[in-house]
Amino acid sequence: MTAMRTKKAVGGLGVAALLLLGGCGQDGGQVASGDETDASQAQPGSGDDVQGADGDMQDVQLGDVAVSIPSSWVETPDDDLQDGDWTMGYDDAREEPAVRLRMAPAINDSPHPDVAEGELVARAMAGGYYGSDWEGVHREKTDIPGAFRGFVTDFTYVSSDGKDMNGRWWLMTSPDTYEVAALEVSGESDVLTEDLIEEISSSVRLEPQ
Repeated sequence: MTAMRTKKAVGGLGVAALLLLGGCGQDGGQVASGDETDASQAQPGSGDDVQGADGDMQDVQLGDVAVSIPSSWVETPDDDLQDGDWTMGYDDAREEPAVRLRMAPAINDSPHPDVAEGELVARAMAGGYYGSDWEGVHREKTDIPGAFRGFVTDFTYVSSDGKDMNGRWWLMTSPDTYEVAALEVSGESDVLTEDLIEEISSSVRLEPQ
């Protein structure tokens, strides 16, 4: 996976980014509320075998954030995380991975996941980790098991070597600490399929240690 490696200061760009993203999401940019039938309510690892997954899943956890990923994925080298907030990651291959999952125990100081998401958007639009043409294509409040509040954003961008990329953020507020933890999966669109994203999404949850 190719990506720019410079983290830029974003200052007050978070609020502006939220305004710019007003056109994303459902119903003319309104943030939709999650419902009880959302995919995040499924049991971890309950999905059938999908492209990009071998059907054998492993549970991984950082702080309270837990998720199931394909068992063939390997831990991301620390030097490749490229952002101080993302403290653990997993790749679909040791060499030239096409998909990467990253985890952060806390993003921003706000207890509101949509505010934390605004900071991530600002970084993306400022050209940090992501390639060019970053765009948020869908964002909504959602129910995440174990979380006081949850928020999900789907996005696309183009890597520095011209590949179409897509991804998803999950942001979740702990009911105990009111800190917002984050989880991200991103990768080449022909490898990180919608089915694989949903397979991962069905297992995202907060599990206090």
